[in-house]
Amino acid sequence: MASSLQAQLAKIAEASTNTLNTRKLKEIHSTSLIFEPAHAATQDLETIYSIALEGFKEICLLDERFYVFEQGLFRESSKDVDRFLLTKDEVKELDKSIEAFLELVSGRLLLKPAMKAVEWLVRRFSRIHDQNTTALLLAFLPYHSNATIFPQVLSIIKPKNLSSELKFLRPYLNPATPVPRHVISHTLAHRRETLDLLISHVISVVKSHRESRRLLSFFAAVTAEAISQMCDAARSPTTTGVTEELVLQKALSILEATFRAKKSPEFQIGGYMLATIVVSKVPMKDEVLLALMGGIVAGWSPESISPGLACLALIAQARTGEVAEHIPDVVTSKLLTIEDIAERLVEMGKKYRVDYLVVGLSNGILDRMGKAYGPKELGHVLRLLEESSLTPQGRKTILSHVVSVAQDLHGFEDDPEAESAVRDALATSLVKWSEQGVNNNGKTLQLVFEENKVDVEMLELALRTIIRRPALPAATKPQAIEAAPAKETVTLEQLLETIPEVGKTVSFLEPRKTENKKLFEHLQQIFLLAIRKSDGIQTVLAHDIFAGKKDTDAFSISLLAKIWTITTNPVIARAIAIKQAVKIIKANSMAKIDYQALIPLALAALADPAERVRRETTHLITALLGVYEQLDEAGATTVKRRKSKGGDILAYWGLYSIYGSGAETENLKVLDAADARKFLEVVITRGLQECVLDADYIGNVIEHGLGSSKKEQKEGKLKSSVKTNVLSFLSSHAVNVPSLSIQLRLLTMLNKISKGPSSRTDFLLPALQEWIARPLEENTNACEEARVDIHEVEEQMAAVVEGQEGMSNFVSILSADMGGEGMVSAAAKRVIAVWNSLEHDAKVEIAAQLLQLILKDTEQEYVGSSESLEILRGVKLPTAAFQLFLDEARADLKSSLGLSTAAQPKRRRVSAPGVVSPDKEDKIAAAVRRVTIIAEILESQEPRNHSSVLATLFSVLGDLGSVEFSGITYMQSILLSCTRDIIKGYKASGAGLESSNVVRADVLVSCIRSTTSPQVQNSALLLLSNLADIAPDTVKHSVMPIFTFMGANTLRQDDEYSAHVIEQTVQRVIPPLVKSLQDQGASLIAAGAELVSTFVASYKHVPVHRRLRLFQALTETLGPADFLCPIVAKLAGKYAVGEGEAEVKDFVSMLAGGFTAEVQMGSVVKYLSTIKDVLSPQQTGDAKILLGSEEDGRDIPSQEMARRLLAVLKAFLVSERLKARVAKSLKTSREDAANLRAFFAQAMEQTMALGDEYISNKAISREVSEVMSQLLELLSVIEFVNVIESLITRTGSPFRSSALTTFKNRVVAEYRTDGASRSAILALTPKIADIIESPEVPNELKADALLCIQAVTIKFGKQEQGVISSLTDAVIGAGALKSADGGIRVLALVCLTSMTTVLGGRIVPVLPKTVPTAIEYLQAAVNSEDSSVEVGLIHNAVFRYFEELVKNVPSFMTSYFAKILPLAAAAWDQDDLDEGVACDVRRNFFIAIATKVELRTVVGAVTRAWKATCKYSGEPVQDLVETVHKAISNASKATVQKCSQVLLHFFVFALDLRREPEVEDVDDLENLVLKVCLDMVYKLNDSIFKPMFLRLVEWGTEDLRSSDDEDGKWTRVAVVWRLMETLSENLKSLVTDYHTSVLPSAISTLTTPPSTPAHTFATTAVLRALHLGILSDTTDFWQSPTHFDPLLPALLVVLPTQSELAIPCLSELAAAAQSEEHSKAINSGVLTMMRDKSPETRLAAIRAMMGLYARLGEDWLGLLPETVPFIAELLEDDEETVERECQRLIKKVEEFLGEGELQGMLT
Repeated sequence: MASSLQAQLAKIAEASTNTLNTRKLKEIHSTSLIFEPAHAATQDLETIYSIALEGFKEICLLDERFYVFEQGLFRESSKDVDRFLLTKDEVKELDKSIEAFLELVSGRLLLKPAMKAVEWLVRRFSRIHDQNTTALLLAFLPYHSNATIFPQVLSIIKPKNLSSELKFLRPYLNPATPVPRHVISHTLAHRRETLDLLISHVISVVKSHRESRRLLSFFAAVTAEAISQMCDAARSPTTTGVTEELVLQKALSILEATFRAKKSPEFQIGGYMLATIVVSKVPMKDEVLLALMGGIVAGWSPESISPGLACLALIAQARTGEVAEHIPDVVTSKLLTIEDIAERLVEMGKKYRVDYLVVGLSNGILDRMGKAYGPKELGHVLRLLEESSLTPQGRKTILSHVVSVAQDLHGFEDDPEAESAVRDALATSLVKWSEQGVNNNGKTLQLVFEENKVDVEMLELALRTIIRRPALPAATKPQAIEAAPAKETVTLEQLLETIPEVGKTVSFLEPRKTENKKLFEHLQQIFLLAIRKSDGIQTVLAHDIFAGKKDTDAFSISLLAKIWTITTNPVIARAIAIKQAVKIIKANSMAKIDYQALIPLALAALADPAERVRRETTHLITALLGVYEQLDEAGATTVKRRKSKGGDILAYWGLYSIYGSGAETENLKVLDAADARKFLEVVITRGLQECVLDADYIGNVIEHGLGSSKKEQKEGKLKSSVKTNVLSFLSSHAVNVPSLSIQLRLLTMLNKISKGPSSRTDFLLPALQEWIARPLEENTNACEEARVDIHEVEEQMAAVVEGQEGMSNFVSILSADMGGEGMVSAAAKRVIAVWNSLEHDAKVEIAAQLLQLILKDTEQEYVGSSESLEILRGVKLPTAAFQLFLDEARADLKSSLGLSTAAQPKRRRVSAPGVVSPDKEDKIAAAVRRVTIIAEILESQEPRNHSSVLATLFSVLGDLGSVEFSGITYMQSILLSCTRDIIKGYKASGAGLESSNVVRADVLVSCIRSTTSPQVQNSALLLLSNLADIAPDTVKHSVMPIFTFMGANTLRQDDEYSAHVIEQTVQRVIPPLVKSLQDQGASLIAAGAELVSTFVASYKHVPVHRRLRLFQALTETLGPADFLCPIVAKLAGKYAVGEGEAEVKDFVSMLAGGFTAEVQMGSVVKYLSTIKDVLSPQQTGDAKILLGSEEDGRDIPSQEMARRLLAVLKAFLVSERLKARVAKSLKTSREDAANLRAFFAQAMEQTMALGDEYISNKAISREVSEVMSQLLELLSVIEFVNVIESLITRTGSPFRSSALTTFKNRVVAEYRTDGASRSAILALTPKIADIIESPEVPNELKADALLCIQAVTIKFGKQEQGVISSLTDAVIGAGALKSADGGIRVLALVCLTSMTTVLGGRIVPVLPKTVPTAIEYLQAAVNSEDSSVEVGLIHNAVFRYFEELVKNVPSFMTSYFAKILPLAAAAWDQDDLDEGVACDVRRNFFIAIATKVELRTVVGAVTRAWKATCKYSGEPVQDLVETVHKAISNASKATVQKCSQVLLHFFVFALDLRREPEVEDVDDLENLVLKVCLDMVYKLNDSIFKPMFLRLVEWGTEDLRSSDDEDGKWTRVAVVWRLMETLSENLKSLVTDYHTSVLPSAISTLTTPPSTPAHTFATTAVLRALHLGILSDTTDFWQSPTHFDPLLPALLVVLPTQSELAIPCLSELAAAAQSEEHSKAINSGVLTMMRDKSPETRLAAIRAMMGLYARLGEDWLGLLPETVPFIAELLEDDEETVERECQRLIKKVEEFLGEGELQGMLT
């Protein structure tokens, strides 16, 4: 019993939070989700609640559902709730509320406010991590991979609290780490209880509507993976123990819940994803699959429809067998509730298969068509058939069903409109598909017809349409699928009883105005119904309406004829109608009746698109032929409306009634029976079989039968008279037949007849006349009723005209738009078609008529006028017509302008206001329009074919003169275009002009100068260009005015066409001009000077992007070898000044770059000669011709002109293209290279001569030198070096400096140099060095020489170190480094720097000669009071030189550091050297030292320079410290350890910075030193560093003991403790025992009364370091009495004065030395101070006690009894501040003791 009771008590104690075990209380209180345990332990309940409440309120703002917990878990009184004091029901209710909150907050745990709210549940409600572990983990499980959140939760979970379902998390508890998803998935797949837990949790959350996106996505992912793994395992059930039944059981339970969750679409989508996995991996019965499909459609929501459809599609694809073609009605109906279901399925089909679902949906709709579904749903099926991706079998299945429905439409008894709509939709689709042939549905539909043996005629009859189909292999006996008889709303008998009155109807082919439409439609309906019955037709024809009619009456057969000619009737109906007509004819064969009136109707039937109709028509033709054979045998004679002279009377069927009793029948021609028989026998019957196969073949039969020549008569063909009679007979029917469809077919046949004995136009023209006489609206309605294309009818009507006859009708049509726009268009096309068959005079006459139509329609009201214009443009008009048109137009134009025949046009402006009257303006406008239209027509007819009108065209242009009137510009352009084409024709044919009087160049010049239109100007210029090719003598006298005009106008145009015009003009007109001028004795330059001046004057006005193209064309045309120089010189002289100089330089460079090197260099030679002529006192030669002395009225001095020319020449020579071309040419051994070298020699000689002659003129001399440099740049390296050598060795040459500069630039710019070139360059360097050493050479030249040496060093130094070494003497000699000129010194140092880089160790021999000198220069610079630029340059150059030396020969530089480092520090004292580049070069020097020199050497040098450096403030000191820092960082641990003593020596100095009075910003520098020291410590071990530390302690505490420097003593103590603070902060407990050596100084510092600021600083440093040292103690160092006992009194001493630092230190000491003895000692010491006389001491003691409770909390409550009396006394303290602070202490204690507890003790 005792042991059992003990176990129960232990269990209760373990669960209880009410315990006196302070450590356990501390552990419980420190458990936190968001705070570190140490921090959490210091928080009181009020703080925790305020934090949680703040977070709760924030998440309430995000989601109002959290408000329900405001009065529960987060109410104010919840702070007092203890679940262990609640009843079971209350605990159950609490758990329910906690779980609900966790479910809701789960989706927002990434937000800090949510974590704060959950923190309240962890900290207050008896540790939900213990009591509600499963709920907590399920809430956080979606964040299993988060590196922060999930480990935080796991860190507070105890393994024993994990439920069996969550045991898999145990390995991740310690240490707490994220859980990979595959672990969760694997667990769910292998532990059913875990899967059940998660499923039930998620379903519960969804049902209560607390789900989140995070939870649902997590659930979907892990369950999908788990179920997938289970499916894989189910494949081997014997080894895994997992069966398919088990997988389905688990999966279906999830799917059932997900499918029903309408308000959670994301949950549904997860279920759809799971369903796809299960369906694809586990075989299921069809019933299960259908149930899944039903579940999906029953529960989906608008948001989940798309993924639901995808899932349905996959499930449908999983079904097999015939049942897969059908889906449940409920699924179909649900799918149809989606408005755009067809569109969705089509789009889905582009990504994955949906064909089974499409088939199922389509069959579902078709199964219930008429019962539940109608046109709208059928539209879905038809669209899916056309657009969705289906397998051939699926497509065939749906199409079979569609055809079946079409054959038997029923279920629409109550909605006939819906039935009609369905029938129309089926008819439209089936017709369309049947016309597709072998594509998609068309091919499949034909297979359906074949395999199901569909009776297409019956199908057509059911749909009342025509279905086209390709010929199929004939079956023995096609058997149609028996369609269920449709319910007839009206029976045949009922229709027969309700036939309307016949009235006066004699034929059903009557015109529309007299036809009995109601009667025909009724009878047609009866006929269509009757053909479904075996005896239906006989029943109909036996009706009284047909009985009693004569055999010759048209009534019965005309009904049949109309039925077979209406193409909208079903094929079977049309065929049966013909068949029935044949029966009637055969039945009356003995009656001697001529049925010739049926021949045109039979021919029309042979053109029917249905093969069956055509086949039946062949029987009709045969029957008709048989009738004629019987008539011949009986001897019957033909009577044409009168009795025959002999024989029996032959009756005619329909003779008086076929087209009614009106003119239509009266105007018919009657054909002799013999001719009719001959026509049928010879022409028609021979092609019947072909007509059956091809509907168009009957047209060919008629064409060949009636249009053949006489030759064919001998071969048994028809005679001409018979052909004429037949043509007349057929044409009369074609003209008079009222049916437009029959008329169209007859016209189509007859219009093919050509070359017949008679023109068809004679017979058919009345049809055209009648058609155009009727209103357009009537024609349109007739076409719509007959269902024919009106455009096709119009074309056939126009085609009746085949020659001159009928053209007047066309002109009438075109003149007044008779028959409408379509007829006008058809007439115009027909005119063009027959034009070539017209005679010449007829063409001219008709063309004139058409032109008059165009001219009369000034307002363009008629379409016919525009069509007439198109006719004239489209046909080939004779030249006579154009001549006539132009002559009449010119006469009209001259008359309107008031010109006589002999008058010459003068300049006039007829458009000026008030000059002409309105009537005259109209006349001029009409005349201009007339000429324009004629010119347009001529332009479209290839004017070169009508060259005889050329003179007239020039005359018209001459008549215009300077007239300005609206439309003149366009007319001139057209006339010029025509003229130009004729001139081109002359040029192409090689023929010359017959007479020079034909071409009038003066007219063109006048046209160019008078017009303001750029288009006209360009056209005239192009025409002149063409004229220059064939008639140069005519053009040359008018050229210069043209170019003058171009300079002022055309060159300014900014369009591509104008540019082309200018280019053509330049290329064609200039050569004859120049040639003519040369023929007159002028020189070439003189001949072209004026022309060049014209173009150059226009340079500024030419668009920028077109200048180059223009001047290149000009130069090419004139000859670049001769005129490139004049053009460039003229441009330079005029524009190379001011802002335009740079522009013209660039332009000249591009212009010259387009020519060869030889041309350019030849032009340079001429150019230099021109410059020489300009500078000469008396300008001679080309300069005098090209360059005038005036510019804008001002004289240009010759030197200014020369300067301009030289400036442009430099730009000319600097071109990279010129350099490349010269280099390429010089490499060849051809004559071109020799010429080029000769040009170079001449150019060099001329340049040198100019330089020598004008050496005293600085401006000219400078320009000439630069020209020389540019010339040198063009040479190859070897030749270049030779020339440079000759130039620099000429002592008095003005080119020495420019030559050296050019040499330097060339060396730098050379990308690659061969061996010979490099040798030549290196061979020249000694001579350059001689320049440096020569005392007579000016410093400027020496500077150029030094730059050359540096360029060579950089370029070739690495490969040619020997050569570079030989040059050092010159650089360090008196002419360079030791020169008195500062600039030369700088260049020498720069040169030495480059030499050091390339020579490396080979520079060592010159160090003794250079380094001391450099140090001397540096010392002078840093001590100089002069702030010139030279000082900075010397400073920078020296330090860069030193830097390079340190990098390359560091060991040879160490001896100089003692002098260099102080100078580097002294540089900071110079105003010009304390910022910018100067600072950077010094620091780069120090970096080089730190990286290249040994650590020992660096530290030693820095130490030796320390004192001297400290004189110059903080920046140089910082440089030294950073140098040591970088050296330590770069050094290895072994190196640092070897240098420990040197480093100790350095730090002894460095840590004593506070005793250096000149150093400012000591704190930052000291921090840097401490950081360097720490980096050093990282590379030392304890055995090395500890002695160093002890020495530093001794230095800080003992070395100044005997000194009088009190501040120095305390400063060093402070520095030592700052070092201790740095070590403790970074090394933590590794240096805790180091406090042993420094503790005495701390006690001494703390116990010594404060005297100076230095002492206060030391005290502060001690307390900070002690706090960190105690805080990082993990070895109970401070628990030792040796350390604790002396420290405690010292801390109590400074407590009143340094309470802010001392209290934390004391609190940490109490925590680190936590033992009863030490705690009492601390408590006693503080209590003693509470009774001190000083209120400051008492106040500090109270605060110290508060700090102890804040740090230790419950652990300090054991000492409370001793404290209570003291607190009681303090409550009555005289000082109000003390009393108030005591009250705060009481509150702090009660946070851990309990509210009011201490107050109760005190009262």
